[in-house]
Amino acid sequence: MTAKDIISRDTLKRLTTDLARHLLGIDGEAVELLETQHQRVEDRRADLVARMRRADGEEFLLHVEIANNNATDMPLRMLRYYTDIHFAGPTPDRFDSFSSTSEPTA
Repeated sequence: MTAKDIISRDTLKRLTTDLARHLLGIDGEAVELLETQHQRVEDRRADLVARMRRADGEEFLLHVEIANNNATDMPLRMLRYYTDIHFAGPTPDRFDSFSSTSEPTA
């Protein structure tokens, strides 16, 4: 974290209640800043990601996940795949994502 980031974060700490009140209309008093720096080392591989082109020439990415169970965290996992794929390199503007489950969702 750069010195500028540390100064900005420290300033935001002092302004938290004012930000909540004036920007969001929330009258908050107690402030507990949460740690947001996390080291992540893992091997995550999507089931299928394909760069495709429609008949009209529009390029898009198709992402498919085959799930063996109806995991409640699947929407968050799909979001994580989405961001991982986009941070890996240039992607088309269109991104279609699909997750299958073995059981229908409620």
